[in-house]
Amino acid sequence: MKQFMPDVSPGERLTILQQNADTVEETTYQKPLTEEALADKKDILTENSIKLFDLEEEKKEAVKVFKDQIDPLRKENKELLGEIRTGQQTVKGTIYHMANHEEGMMETYDNDGYMIASRRLKPSEKQGNLLRKAQ
Repeated sequence: MKQFMPDVSPGERLTILQQNADTVEETTYQKPLTEEALADKKDILTENSIKLFDLEEEKKEAVKVFKDQIDPLRKENKELLGEIRTGQQTVKGTIYHMANHEEGMMETYDNDGYMIASRRLKPSEKQGNLLRKAQ
């Protein structure tokens, strides 16, 4: 690489450059690296890459911890939203179908005796009552 007045001290070289330049400009530019500077940059890049890898692994673990806390809340909120929207709740339990022949309805009750549904009796359900009466 070519250097202006290489045999002169750095301070003297700068003074000569400043006094003899046709124009002076402050700007950014590309400066070639020495072999030593290039090796230093590679060492820094390697250290940064290792730190970055370690931090990415920590981030994955932290995201997993938050995800494990967030997912149950999302699931519960989804269920709550459905219950609020429909005004009903899904439960597991025993239900009892009771034919109301006087009104022609099949009524469904829960363990507490609350009617949870009703529908018209099917023809086969109406006939079942007639057969029982005949006996």
